[in-house]
Amino acid sequence: MLYISKEQMAKADEKARVHFHRRLRDYVRKKLPEQTDSTPDSKLLAYIAEQDKIAGEHEIKTEQGVAKWVCLSLGFGDDFFQEPPIKDYFNSPGLPDAETKLAVLVDCLYARKQNPDVKLETVFAEHGFDLRGL
Repeated sequence: MLYISKEQMAKADEKARVHFHRRLRDYVRKKLPEQTDSTPDSKLLAYIAEQDKIAGEHEIKTEQGVAKWVCLSLGFGDDFFQEPPIKDYFNSPGLPDAETKLAVLVDCLYARKQNPDVKLETVFAEHGFDLRGL
């Protein structure tokens, strides 16, 4: 019978996260060149690791969620989540969890970029959330 210790599992998780950070580095370099071109790989990897940690503190733990978090931090600043409207949004009721809130926020920002006249309530409704009572 195969036995994997907690230490071995933790090491494997750490290696997988480092691999994820490298893939994310390559992605943001391609998609956000203005924000990343002047940053050396080692600094960008350290930045991604730090944002991953901060995202985790806000209950964002999936690779997809962390990638969105990192992209937002590169686009709006590494303390974007401390801005009062964003902080209020993440603390608001009506959405089930932080990962969903982040996904809806990104969709709202994208919809606004495509059409500045879009009503955010419409984007939330597309996700199945009625904001009229909030």
